[in-house]
Order: sequence, then structure tokens, then C-alpha cells
Amino acid sequence: MESPSVAKPAEVNRGNLMAGLITDSDAESDANLEKRQATAFQPVRDQQHEIIYNKYLPYSDKLEAEAALWVEDIKLNLSKCVLAGDYRPGVFFWTTRLDSYISLYGRQFSKEDHTNFIKLYFELMLHPGMDPNLIQRWCRMINTLMRKLELIAPDSLSVEWKPIFKLYDLIEMSKDQFHGVLYWPDKMEEDMRELIGYCRYYFPLSATQEMLDEFRPMFCPFDDSMARAMGYLSMFLPTMLKPTEAEHGYKLWLDEFLRLWLGFHGVPSWEAPMLQLFSRVAAENIGYIPWDNYVSSIFTKFLRTLELPVGKKQLQLVYSNESFDDSSAVLWPVAMMHSEACMVALERVFKSVESYFHPSNYGNWTDKLSSTLMFIPSGLVARLQLERFRPRDWMPDIPAEACLTDAQIRRFVRAFKPLAFLNLFSRAAADEAVEAIKNMALMAPDEIFPDLLEKFYASVETLTEPLRFQAIVSALSASLPYLFSYKEGKKNVVPLMLAMLPGIDSNDSRKTMAALGFFSTISVMVPLRPCFNVGEDLSEADQEICGTSAEFEDILVQLLDRCLSIIDTFTVDSGARTHETKQTGTDMSLEEKMIKIRMDLLWITVFTQTDDKTAEILLEKLYKTASTNIYPVQQVGSIATSSMCVLATRVRPDLAKPLLFHRLLKLLELSLDERPGIIEMSNADDEFLWRLKIVGDVAAVTGRHILEFIPRLKSVLTRTLLMQCPVGHRLAAVLSRSIITTLLRTYPINYYDPQFYVLPTGASPLEQWGKLVYPADVKVEWHVPDDEIISLCSAFFEEFIADPLEALDQYAKGTLAIDDKKVQKHLHIIEALFTAISSHCGFDFEEAIPLEGADFAYPKADLPIIAREQREILLQGQPVRTVLAELLHRVADRIVNGLQDETKSLKSVLVVYKAVAMLRGPSAEDVVGHAQALSLVKKELDNRLGPKKHRFRLLFIEKARLQHEVRTVFQKASRVTKNRLNILRYVVRLAVSRYKEVRSVAQTCFSSIVAMLQLSYRYILDDILAYLAASKDKPDSDNDAQLKGCLFLLLGGKNLAYLLKHDWDTLRKVFPAVVRAQHSDNPTVSHVFDALSDTIETKFVTTGLTATSSVPANKVAGAILGTMDLELEVIFEHALTFGMKKMEERNARNRALYVDMVNELVTLLSTPQIRLKNFVIGHVFLSYFIRNDILPPLSVVAFTVERLLDSNDKTRRSSILMMTSILRSIKPTRKRIRINPCHDLIGTPLPAPTTVGMREDNLWICFNESTVPATEEAYDNTVFIDKMWPGYYGWPKDGLEVHAPISQQVAPENARPDTVDLETAILSRFTNEPFMDALMKFWSAEDFAHEAFDSENFLVLRGLFRHFRDKIVPLFLKHTRVWVKSREEHHQRAAAEVLTALIRGSKRWPFKMVIALRQEIIPIIQTALNNITGETQGDWVAFATNSIGDGDMRRSFPLLNSVMSVSPNDTGFQTTSKLAVIHGAFECSDWRRRDLHYKVLELIESRLTDSYRDHSAYLLSVCFRHDLNIPNMETRVDQGPKATDFFLKYYSRCLTLMQQDGTRLTTLGLLNLFKTVVKTIVTHVSSLACLRPDVLQYYPLLCRFENDPRDGDLAKDCISALTCFSQVFLSENAITRLLQEVRAVVLDSANMPWRGRVVALDNLQVCVFNNLLPIMENPRWVGEIAQLIQDRLLDEQIEVRQMAAVTLTGFIQCDFIPMSQAFIRGFRQLATSVLPQDRSSAEYTQSVVKRHAGVLGLSACIAAHPYEVPPVIPDILMDLGEHINDPPPISQSVRATFSEFRRTHHDSWREHKEKFSDDQLAVLTDLLVSPNYYA
Repeated sequence: MESPSVAKPAEVNRGNLMAGLITDSDAESDANLEKRQATAFQPVRDQQHEIIYNKYLPYSDKLEAEAALWVEDIKLNLSKCVLAGDYRPGVFFWTTRLDSYISLYGRQFSKEDHTNFIKLYFELMLHPGMDPNLIQRWCRMINTLMRKLELIAPDSLSVEWKPIFKLYDLIEMSKDQFHGVLYWPDKMEEDMRELIGYCRYYFPLSATQEMLDEFRPMFCPFDDSMARAMGYLSMFLPTMLKPTEAEHGYKLWLDEFLRLWLGFHGVPSWEAPMLQLFSRVAAENIGYIPWDNYVSSIFTKFLRTLELPVGKKQLQLVYSNESFDDSSAVLWPVAMMHSEACMVALERVFKSVESYFHPSNYGNWTDKLSSTLMFIPSGLVARLQLERFRPRDWMPDIPAEACLTDAQIRRFVRAFKPLAFLNLFSRAAADEAVEAIKNMALMAPDEIFPDLLEKFYASVETLTEPLRFQAIVSALSASLPYLFSYKEGKKNVVPLMLAMLPGIDSNDSRKTMAALGFFSTISVMVPLRPCFNVGEDLSEADQEICGTSAEFEDILVQLLDRCLSIIDTFTVDSGARTHETKQTGTDMSLEEKMIKIRMDLLWITVFTQTDDKTAEILLEKLYKTASTNIYPVQQVGSIATSSMCVLATRVRPDLAKPLLFHRLLKLLELSLDERPGIIEMSNADDEFLWRLKIVGDVAAVTGRHILEFIPRLKSVLTRTLLMQCPVGHRLAAVLSRSIITTLLRTYPINYYDPQFYVLPTGASPLEQWGKLVYPADVKVEWHVPDDEIISLCSAFFEEFIADPLEALDQYAKGTLAIDDKKVQKHLHIIEALFTAISSHCGFDFEEAIPLEGADFAYPKADLPIIAREQREILLQGQPVRTVLAELLHRVADRIVNGLQDETKSLKSVLVVYKAVAMLRGPSAEDVVGHAQALSLVKKELDNRLGPKKHRFRLLFIEKARLQHEVRTVFQKASRVTKNRLNILRYVVRLAVSRYKEVRSVAQTCFSSIVAMLQLSYRYILDDILAYLAASKDKPDSDNDAQLKGCLFLLLGGKNLAYLLKHDWDTLRKVFPAVVRAQHSDNPTVSHVFDALSDTIETKFVTTGLTATSSVPANKVAGAILGTMDLELEVIFEHALTFGMKKMEERNARNRALYVDMVNELVTLLSTPQIRLKNFVIGHVFLSYFIRNDILPPLSVVAFTVERLLDSNDKTRRSSILMMTSILRSIKPTRKRIRINPCHDLIGTPLPAPTTVGMREDNLWICFNESTVPATEEAYDNTVFIDKMWPGYYGWPKDGLEVHAPISQQVAPENARPDTVDLETAILSRFTNEPFMDALMKFWSAEDFAHEAFDSENFLVLRGLFRHFRDKIVPLFLKHTRVWVKSREEHHQRAAAEVLTALIRGSKRWPFKMVIALRQEIIPIIQTALNNITGETQGDWVAFATNSIGDGDMRRSFPLLNSVMSVSPNDTGFQTTSKLAVIHGAFECSDWRRRDLHYKVLELIESRLTDSYRDHSAYLLSVCFRHDLNIPNMETRVDQGPKATDFFLKYYSRCLTLMQQDGTRLTTLGLLNLFKTVVKTIVTHVSSLACLRPDVLQYYPLLCRFENDPRDGDLAKDCISALTCFSQVFLSENAITRLLQEVRAVVLDSANMPWRGRVVALDNLQVCVFNNLLPIMENPRWVGEIAQLIQDRLLDEQIEVRQMAAVTLTGFIQCDFIPMSQAFIRGFRQLATSVLPQDRSSAEYTQSVVKRHAGVLGLSACIAAHPYEVPPVIPDILMDLGEHINDPPPISQSVRATFSEFRRTHHDSWREHKEKFSDDQLAVLTDLLVSPNYYA
């Protein structure tokens, strides 16, 4: 195998690194392959991309013509359907056909066709009014077409970004879906994001500037708009441009965005998408962007993302930090790794987090830490693949100087390796560590394999740590494909295999699976044959390796023995395994199933790689096992043993025929001879059944070798096919199937190829080890049935099917009476024989049944070719499928009409029905299983760092086999024929029959068939509905059965529900039919109704009602037709003219069907006799048919309004939602205008701004009490701007689009004449006093399910007030006045909802109405606030947030005044509640309310000494939130209150608290002030705002009171404040100020209690860790901190010394303070300080402190390495041991150190003790508490 360390070219081609992380190697281009393979696989035509595995198929010469036929067919019919406007089913069908074509052939069409397809689907997707489901289908088709970016260069395709953005914005921010008038498909946003990811490479060069102009004005840090804008930029911005075009790309925005990001020290909501953008631009511009100046900041924020606990208190972030997602955390570091600064930063980060990976150091952070870091090696492999092996394409090149060198890779691996090996033994992340080790072994095998092999050999010797062994074996097995890149790799093969053999242990299944995985991988890599006759040119080492290869034979024999031993242990009583095996559906547990899969992979590779001699030995042993052991045929022993025999025969049929099959068949014949009456035995013995089973299984893979055994096999079948024993009969049927299958199927036969192992002259046999091949080097030979074999199989089939057919024919006629068991047997035989010949049985496609309304042509070739010459096998001169179907119909009639108790026979009939309708060879389930297994193997063995398609030979053969199987099972969108339709009708008949087990099988069969046949559900719908309608006329039991059967058919399987079909003819029939169905009290029926309701509520997607022709799509369709040799003009005009007429007819019909359906639903729901269950589900149905493209009928509106008073809560809630939808559908469109917003207060235009924040050009939209419109003219002509973002960062380039002033708007009642009747129906009820009284009673009733503010009620009320204005207000206010006087929670909640809706709904009312409303509601609001309770405080806060605080304050200022008044006479609770409401009004942090923020600040400052600190602090943080330190901040205009001014103002007063002593704090007002300030620090720093250095002056105060026992609440707040200080991103000035304050605290022993000094030291460790890289870049800071800690080790207070030692431990651990010899020497000198004799002297005390400081320093060196033993540690331990008897506290510290060392090093002591000498171990043993601990 080639080493990945290959020379790099001067220029390497680069691509999308993100795509490289997720791209499967099969999906790559083949352009980089060697000339030899390029010659063999060159496409004939100008094709984009072919699937190379088609070249291996035995009929490959026919595929070129077939592909051309498919493409021409698709192009013609797809274009015609587009021109005709036949989007469904026409375009949809041909899109499915194109998708299938790509699956079968790849993108085997010209570049012109490729781009035309993409353009066509873009035009269809972007066409206004397109069906949502079709939009998703077109979107997914575009994704499929664009998935291979390298195939289409930007100069071949240009995509406009704006239409895509508008569509995505419509979907993501869909107000129509929110209001229930339009429902988009699930995963629509995901599909659109994938599409955008492909499209951004094809946006025009001007797109970047256009996007910045569009989205940059939305930047407002206080509003959700910034997260939206940054999300859009993250998705849309093109970042891969040519280096010469960078001025039009990332250079327009990168520096600005980086400064903006670093200006915020918190975690804003927009940081995550911004980081995704940064990581993408880094990955796609490797070597072009200098990141060095930002590296420390990037990794500091990255480190904080991990949320690691630091320090003694283990405090974590005060907010969740999800900014770096897994992708960003990998892409950005990997893209910068060529930089020395990045590599240094990575080394520091890895070192700082190393201890967190130890298995014993497990916590909430573990999963995130592992998932974030463990994928970095995978990203690095992807980058190396791009640099070194990416084929040349249109993507820009990486500069040669930016390409990673081997030295850099090894450096990274050395730094990362300790993390991966520690994580390998963790509880939950071992798989991630295995993947990391695998990727590092691929990149730097010499760095990984020595350690990995050492750990493996050590684990083999240790029998007490099986989990450790499993983890190491998993890592070794994953890394094995790269073993031979390690210079000692081949030398270790045989020792590894010998050492691994004991791992196959019957007592430990997990260890066994790991060992089997190892052997299966090594057997793929190594030819398991002796390397004899080696030349003399081999080195001595190679000759030694060749000599060890003689042991392969013994190893394989032992391996087989152990596998068979495992099988024997699994062959146990099945009764004890019932619960365990339910998951697998067989008599195998899940573990046994996984072991069998591993064994299958192992033995197919072993028999492929071994030589004939060894293979014969293994076959002999297999035969001996199969012939002497007797396995129950349904248990794992028989399955696994038989599988091994099958695999051996498949790979080595020449050897297996005489050694295995012939002898097994002979044993079977002997068993038959010994049991002459076997056919009559009802229970055959296990020996006979086992022999019958294994012969049947092996026969299926014998191929042509079975021909000579046919007479003997016929004899066996004659004596066994009709056995009384059911198991024996089924096994005989399997044998009959196997005989034909092995002859008729097409499959590879050269798994073992002797020529592959023939060495060229002079070549070393070791060159075959790990040999990879290119596609051209592989030749696949196939078993292909010829005419002779087909004739033989046809005769065999007719011979053995004749009797069952005759018997069933007479049975169906009633002339022969046979029991149920005999019928089953005949059906089993028919099913087995037909399955075997199904690949040679055609379908009756010529009898396809046309469907009304589906005017599209079927394909010229329905199914792909699966043979060179497809000769059909007939039965009695007729098509087999037709004969069998007709017989099955008659048998089913006979059973259903008179013998319904024969349920097993009916189930057998259904099995044959499914096969006759769909089967064409192997089953789809088998092919899926094969594909999944191959995918697993390919993932394990594929070469991720090297030329694509450079693999082990076996993978190519299996992929070729799979490609053929995929073609055989292809049935997608097949046509409905007469035969298939008849089968469907009988299946439906059985699906509604009496017995549950029959219905269940029939329903599954129905779903399988319908899923594959185009529009088949429409053919059979009337039959189902007829059964549903007739169910009420049946007896009770039959009624329930038929009803359930019909409902289950309508429910369907995944995405097959009739309720979800996008076909108005179907929907019109189905929904009323379900509501009309006769409900039963049977619980199962209720469950089905519930399932139908859930299906609608979770999966419903709006179906298009009308369609229009897309002119741009028609042009592209014409262009596609223009590429064909056709009479283009005739086709174009005919399709267009005919299509437009049909479209208009279809639109009119759909509208009529919609109206008829909803009217009928209303009629049914209004019937008094309707049952509750039917009513509820019908109401749910109806609620989903309020639409935005057609007005609801009057009957629906009237019905909905009346149901607002329904006694059923669910119906009432559903009616509320329906009313919201109705109001949305009748909502008039408001007039919008575009204005030039950049002007001063008097309207003078100003130049475009260059700063952000409040400026002269945006003051006109900022709140100023003097400019609040107070007259009708002013109010009605004011442009109110409710959104917060306009103006803050800039203005839209083309002006700002806003709602026109109220004076220019049309009143709602006059806006839409078509809604007058609907409005009248609604208004008449909401102005009816009895109706309103009843409605309000419901609304204000106590409802435990809706105890909080109800947004659903709010939405419908807002819609009512918006639409009907003051006409309906009086009756609402009548009840609201009563509610606000009540202290009942539900009354106040209802009042809050009504008032909120009134204020929001009146936003567009004219001035007079607004004034009248204010006069009414302001007194109500004030009454409510005076009566507020603890339970309703949240409701009134929600009221303030959603009404007063929402939108332009120039409109709502009078209402704000009504809640801003806090009276001195208010009680404490009233004041707190009012402050909470005020906070709710300001919660949105609108930057335009500067004047109001000053007013709030004044209000709070007047109450700082009160005890309402929480809400006061929240309000203060809102006031200070706009005090930012971001680039280009406007300084000429005041931005609002500044946090620094506030904190400086009250610092001196708070400082006086430091001077108070005693047992309690006496100055209550001052204490409340300090508490409020501290709480404000917490809320301010943890918000968006940056940390101003001046705020750090409170640091000493916080340390002083953090542990103050006199006030627990204050202590908690101080802890939170210090946590904010320590975990926020610190600027350079802030770090300087922080160190100054820390120094002041720890050095002030006179004024600062020792507890405060302890707090400061603990907090310092957290501060340094969370700002590690910026601090480490400044040697002066590092020196100051190191000196400060070492000085505190000499503190007079022991607790301070101990905390200094803990802090020092952390600094050493993250390599912040290097553990140099001079550093250690200093502590040794202190530890050897002489202690005076006089213990009472001051000198003695000072000496003890010095000695203790030295001991603590040495102890810190040991504690800093809890899971390793560096070379200096043994000597330090010996030094500490000398102080074990020193006076306290020295001796106590020493003992604690040794105790902790023992605990942390226990798990790996076997390795650690090797670092000590024998003398040191003896001393260490004496020092520990337990003398025998390390014995």
C-alpha cells in the first residue's frame, strides 16, 4: 500500500473542504486515475460522469444504447409535460425517471443536457404559485444534479441568488404556515439549504456586494434580524472565487465581520452563523487569507465553547455556548494549520484540555469536548486529499507554500495523539476516538502504530481489563488498512494474528466481535498463503517476514476452530432466548446477528485470499463439522455454519464441489434412504432437516457445477417437496429454489483469481500485501445463463410446478378437497419456484391501463436491462405471471367465500401475489441488506488519502455485483397493468377480511406494491371506499374488521397515506368518506382514527389548487427539445396550446372539487347524529383546508364561528386556530411604499452613513417625546417603523420599504369586495351579546391545560380587532373591566390576552379610533396592575412585551406612561410587579428609545437602596445594553446611558462596605445598593455587552463578599459576578486591569480577609484558562502571574497557600507555566529550608511556611500529571517522601499528595511503574498507606 507521504506538485487543485469531509469516495470524479484505467473507462460520448461499475456488467456493451434511449425519452417527455403545464403527474413522473436514470447510470449525459436540466428545474421551482410539494421535488432534483460540483464550472452555469433567497425566506419565515393557511413539506428548509450550498458557487461576481447591500442594513445586535441576516449571509455568500476576484468576494466583508465578532465579548445569537461563514471562507481559501493576527482570539473563543469546568469550584459558563458547531470547530483550524501561529495555538489547546479526556474525568462536558475535537483529524485528511490527490477541475489552486508538509502533519499528530488515546477508553466517546486514531494512522503511521501496537500487546497480557482490550482492538482494526505504511507493519502481521486468536472468546461477545473485525480486515489486506521461492534480492528482514507466512495455515485452522466453537456455544435452547431475539425476527440475538455478519465478511475474504492447500484443509474441516454436528435448523448454529459453507462454495466452487457439496448431498441421500417413510412423518428429526438445509443453502451458490447433480437433486425433491413435516417441506422448497437460482441468476464467479497472485519476474511476494488496484486492473467474470441452462431451468420449473398447479386448480374449482396445510405446501412450492425464475418472467406492460386525467406517455423501456439476451420462460405456452395470478385469484375466491379459517393459506397467497406483481430476481430487502453491509466494509477499508477508486480488489467485485442487483430490483414508478391491477384488487379484498393476521400481511403487501407503481393508488381507491361504505352493513365483528382494514389502507405506510396525496380527485373522495365511516366502540378502531388524525397534523402539506404556465421554464424546455432531431416548432406549439387549455380545465375542476369537499365536510359535521370521534377527526380535517389562494366558503366560516362555543375543549381549540386561519385568508393587503430614509429631522437628505448606532440620519425614527404625533393629521400621516433594525447599521441601498401612512391605507371593510359575506357572518356573531357572553365565559374559564398567556387566543383576537376595528370592541371591554378587578388567575390571564390583542390589532387604526381606545383601556390597565398577583405577573409581563414594548414607541408612548408610574404608596409586591412589567416593555432593547432609557435609569436610581434588585438590575442592563465597543461606533451622538458611568458613580459608596466588621452588615440601604450593583454586573456582562475594564474595579469587593457568611444571597451574586469576569472574553486592557486588581487583592493581607485572597486565586485560574492564548502571547503577563502564584505559596495563611498550589497545578497542567529544572530546583530549595529548634519563635514559623511552600510546589508538579508519569516525577516523589514526617501541615500535604497519586495512577499502574527504578518502587511502596497496593 502506498504511503500517504508523497511529493506534492508545485500547484495542487483544491475544492470544497466541507464537501471533502462528507463526500463518499464513490461520489468522486475519476479524472485523476492512471492512463491505463482512463483508457479502459473513457466514455464514448461527451458525458459528464458515468458509474464505472456498469463497465463490469456482462451486458455492458448494451448499456450505452440503453442510456441514450432513456435520456432521449426523458428529454422529450419532460419537455412536453412542461410545455403542457402538466406538472403533476407528468413532470413529476419524468423527474422520478431522471432521478432513477442517475441512480443507474450516473450523470451520463452531455454538459449541455446537464445545465439544461438544472435550469429547467430552477425555473419550475421558482415559478410563483407552484405546489409546495412540487417545489421540494424540484429542489431535491436540483440537488441531485448539482451534487458533483466539479462537473460544471461557473462559466457554464450562472444562477441568480435573489429569487432563491426570496423562496427560502418565504419558507423559513412563512407567516402563512404560522397562521395555518399554507403548509410546507417536512425538511423543506434542509433541502433548500443544501441547494443554496451548491448554488453559491454559481452566483455572479456581483452577488457578494448585492448581498451585503441587502443584509448589512439588518445588522442590529439587539434584534433577531441580525441573526437572520448573518444566517442568510452564512448560507448565500460565495466564498470560493479565483484569487484575482477576491476583491469582489470575501475582501468586501471579512475584516469588518471579524472586528464586529471580536467586539462582542458575550455569545450573541448571531455568532454561530458568523463562525460557520468564517470557517467556510477559511476552508475555501486556504493559503490566501492571513489569519495569524486572529488566531489567539479564535482559539480562545473556541476553548470557551467547550464549557469546561475550571478551578476548585468547577464553575462553568453562565450561559450556554453553542457558537462553534462540529463543522466550524473542524474546518477553521484545519484550514489554518499551515500557519505556525495556528499550530502553536492548537498545541496549547490540546495540552490544556488533555486531562479532561481521561476516562475517570467524566462529566457533562465530555460528549461535547469529544465531538468537537475528535473530528479534527478527519478534517485534516480531507484537506490532504484535496492538496495531494484532488483531480484538476475549475476550482482554484492552493498555493504550494500553504500545502501541509509531512513534518507539520507529524507535529499535529504528536500533539493530538494523547487526547485520542485517552478518549479511546472513555465511557461514551470511544467510537469517535477510534475514528481519530484511524485518521492519524493514515496520515502519520510511524507516529501512531508504535504506541498502538505497544498498547495492544500489553492488553493481550492483561486478562482483567476486557473493555480496554476491546477499545484497543477496535482502534487497531480501524487502522489496519494503513499498517503497511508503517515500516515495521508487515513484520507484525503474524504476531498480531497469533495474539488476536484468544480474542475470539465464547464468553465475551463484544471482544469476539472486535477480534473478528480485526481478522476480516487483515484477511482482505494479506494473501493468506506462504511466501515460498523468494528471491535472493530480498532483505534479511523481508526474508524473515516471508518465513513467518508459513504460519498462516495453522492460524486459519485455529481461527476456524474458534469460530465453530463460538457457533456451538450459541446453539442453545431457543425457549430461553425468546425475549432476546424479538428484535431480529429470527432465532438470533442482536449480538449473534452482528457476530454472524462479521464471520461472513471474514470467511469470504479468507477463502478469497488463501491458497488451494489451505482452502482444502478449511473445507475439509467445514465438511467434518457439517457432517458430524447436528444443528436445529432455526437456530444460529445452523445459520452460521451453513453461511460459512455457502461463502466457501461461492468463492471456491471448484474445490467446494467435490469436498463439500458432493459429500453433503450424499449424506442427504443416505438419510433419505434410511427414512423411507419420511414423506409421511409429521416431525422429521433434526439430523435430516439439518442436512436438507445445508444442501439447499450451498446449492444456491454452486453455479454450473450443479448441473451434474440435477438428476440426484430431482430425486431428493420428489421425496421431500410434499413432506408432512412443515419445516422439511419448506427446506425442500428452498432447495428447489436454490437449484434454479444458481443457474438462472447472474453473479460474479471470480472472487478467487489465481492470476491476481502471480508475481512479475523479480518481484517480492510482500508487494502483494496491502495491494490496492485501480478499476482497470480488475476483471469481473460472471455466471450468465445460456440457452441450454434456461431450457433446463424451464423444464425443471414446469416439472415441479405442474402438480401444485393442478391440485390448486381442482381445489379452486371445488373438485378436490385438500386441507389447509396441503394448500400451503402447494403455495410454498409455487412461491419458491417462481422466485427462482422471476428474473426471466416478463411483465404485461403492453396491457397498461390508461388513467383518466393522466395524459403522459410511459417510457419506451420500463425496466433496465439485466441480461445480454432476455429469454422469457413460459408456463404452458403462456406468461408465468398471468397464469399464476389467475390461479391465485380463484384460490383466494374459494378460501374467502367458504373457508375463511384458512388464514395461513391466505397469507401464503399474499406472499405469492407480491412476488408475481413485483419480483424480478433478488428481493429488494436482500439488496438493501447487501448494500448496507458493503457500505460498512467500504467505510472500514476505503482509502481516504490517495487516488480515488484505488481499493482492494474484493470491493470492486462486490460493488459490481451490487450494481447488477440494483438494476434487477428497479421498479420505481412502473406502470399499472391489467394483471397488477387485478392483483391489487384481490390484495385489497384480503386487507379488509375478517382475520387480523391476514389483514396485516395484505396491508403490507398493498403498501409495497402501491409504492412502486405509478398512480396505482388512484386505480384502487374506489374499491377501498366501496368496502368502507359497505362496512356498516356487516355484522359487528365483520364490520370492525372491514372498517379497520379500509382505514389502515387509507392510512398507508410511510408517506403513502391517501390523506396526503396531492390529487384533488382523491382528496375529494377520501376525506368525506373517512368522516362518514361508521365508527365503532372497538378501541382498535379509535386508535386508527387517532392515527389518521396524527398523520394529518404531522405530515399534511398544502396541495396546489391552480397552476400557471412558466414562460421561462417553457423556454428551457424548448432548448432541451432543440438538442434533439425533432420537428421542434410543431411539438412546441401543440404542447403549449393543448396544455394551456387542459390547465384551465384542471384549475376550474380543482376549485370545484375543493369547494364541494369542504362543503360536504361541513354538512357531515353539522349532522346531529354524527359520533364524537368522527366529528373530532372531521374537524381536524377541515381545519387544514383553510387556504391563502382561495376564500373559504361561507358555510365553513359560519360553522367555525359557531364551534367557538363547542363544549368539547379540543374542538374549541381547533376552532380558534381555524378562525386565525380564516382571518388570515380574508386579510387585505396593506399598501407599502419605498422611502429614502437617510435624512435629518427636517427631511434634508444626508450622505450614506459610515458609522453605526444613533446618528444624525436616523434620529427621525428615534423616540423623542416632543415628536410623538398628537394630532389626527400628524398621526395619520406618520410613517411608523415597527422593526428595530432599520437605520442602526445603515440603510437599504434602494430605500426602505414601509407600510404607507394610515391616511393612505384603505379601510379593511372596503379593501376586498369578495369577502363581504364572510365578514358579515363573523361580525354578526361577535356583535351579538349572548354569543359574546358565552364566548367570554369559555375564554376566561379556569383551564389547567392553558395556565399561561395563550398565544393562540391572542392571535385570533388580534386578527379580529385588526379587521373589524372598533365595531367589536365594546363587548370585549365590558368583560375585560370585570376581569381586571378580579384576582382570579384565569380572569386576569383573559384580560391580558384581550388587551394585548387590542393594542396590537389597533396599530393601523386611524387617530380618532386610537384616542378613543386609549381612553377606554388605560384605566383598565392601571386597575389590572394594582390587582396583579404572583400567579398572573407573568401574564402581565407578556402583555407589556407583546403590546406596549412591541414596535414603534412613537405610537405606544401614552400606554407606556400608564405603566411607568410607580407610586411610593405601592406595596413591595406591587412595586416589584410593576418593575417586572416595565422590564417587559423594554425587553426588546430597542436602540431607538435612548430618551426612555435615561428615564428608566432615573427611575431605578431613585430606588437603588430598595430591595427590588432583580428587576432593577434587569432594567439597568437593558439601559446599558447599547453601550458597545464595536468598530465604527458613532461617537458624535449620545448612544444612551453608559455602564461605566453608573458603576463609577456608586463605587465609592459600595467601597465603604469593606470597612464594616462584626457579625452582620448593618447598613441596610447601602447593602441593597451593593446587591443591586452586583446583580447589574451579572446581567450586564452576561448580555451582549463587552466587559469595560473600569467595571473590574469592583473585583476586590466581589472577592471580599464572595465567602461572606453574613449574607448568603450576596455571596451567591458575587460568585455569579466573578464567574462572568473569569469566563468572558477579555480585551488587552481588561486583562491588564484584571491582573492589577488580582494583585491588589492577594497582596492586601491587611484589609482583605484570607477568604478573599483564596477566591481571587481560584478565580485567576479560570480567567487565565478562558483567555489562555492571548495571555500566553504576552510574556510579561505570564511572568507576573507565575511570580504572583509563587509568592502566594509563601502566604502566612495556610488556606491561601493551598489555593495557590491548586492554581499552580492548573497552570502547569495546561503548560502555562513550564515545569523547567530551574522551576523545580526553586521548590526543592524551599522544601529543604532548615527548621530552627525553637518552635515558638517567629523564625520557626517562617521556616515552616517556606518548607511548606516548597512541598506544595513539588506537590503541584505531581498533581499536574494525574494520568501520566513524566521523567521528573519519580525524583520529585522521592524528594517529597523525605518530608513525610515533617511537622504539620507539611506532613499532611505530603500524605495527601501520595494518596492522590495512588488514586489517579491506579488504572494504568502496569505502564506507569515502568518509569520507576526498583529502589524507587520500594521506597514508594513503603510510603503508601497500603504496603501491598502495588505488589
